[in-house]
Amino acid sequence: MSTIKSSDENLTLNADGANNDIKFQSNGSEVASIDQAGVLAAGGASIDGAVTINESGADVDFRVESDTNANSIFVQGSNGAVGLGVSSIGTNDALHIENGESYLVMKDAQQMGIKLYGDDTNVIFSYDKTANSITGGVTWAHADGATDFYTGGLNSRMKINATGAVTMPAQPAFHASSTANQNSLSIGSEVTVVWGGERFDLGNNFASNTFTAPVTGKYSLTVNLRVDDIDSAANWYSCRIRTSNKDYYTIQDPDTGADVNYWHLSLTILADMDANDTADVAIVQEGGTAQSDIDGDGKYTNFSGYLVC
Repeated sequence: MSTIKSSDENLTLNADGANNDIKFQSNGSEVASIDQAGVLAAGGASIDGAVTINESGADVDFRVESDTNANSIFVQGSNGAVGLGVSSIGTNDALHIENGESYLVMKDAQQMGIKLYGDDTNVIFSYDKTANSITGGVTWAHADGATDFYTGGLNSRMKINATGAVTMPAQPAFHASSTANQNSLSIGSEVTVVWGGERFDLGNNFASNTFTAPVTGKYSLTVNLRVDDIDSAANWYSCRIRTSNKDYYTIQDPDTGADVNYWHLSLTILADMDANDTADVAIVQEGGTAQSDIDGDGKYTNFSGYLVC
């Protein structure tokens, strides 16, 4: 049995039937109902005015369903975090979007952007959802004003400090040096220069007297050779940088009228190299006597290079 009771302060509607629902009808058609759990349903509802939901601040969730998603809009009662397409949100997440292939779109004819306010480091990170791991990102540090770019996880690849200076700690670069003399160069054939020491090798791309390009690009390569006991009777000496795509030469005729104690050969080039192409150094003495030596002091005899672009 259903009852209606009225007092000075309250109007009570009580449904006591099988479904315990209170129904509102208009012209014999149901337009709204309240079920036994207190759920209000109203078809074609129209709200004109301010609306406050959960004014008491109870720890209860709020959600809006769409035709295909039970949590199209979700507000987590415990911390006020907002989710789109999710039914729970992490502790430090203020906004969580998870709805298939999704994009955050802001569109207007005026200037638009994203502002990050904070007194500590601000971050934007990309995650691998399956592995739940960072794949890259950007950070802005308030302490020193530096901006860091990360790839391959949380690995710093480029840093711009507050003055605008840019460093790239993972940019391929090397510096190799001679540590022992190569004596009595053979005549008429290329002699590969031996590099016994490394001052640095970013990316570990230099080994066995050879640089191997890790990626396709343009590489600056420089060689300096000190050659002792130059034979003035030789036709010429040639210093060479040999790459997989092309060889680069410099040539000098030592016709000075007498043998020379010390001679310097150098060459700098910008070489196009494909990934896994190689570069090394050779010297050729054409004619004369096999008496010339490559000096093993790294201050004079060295080979270096780096990826330019």
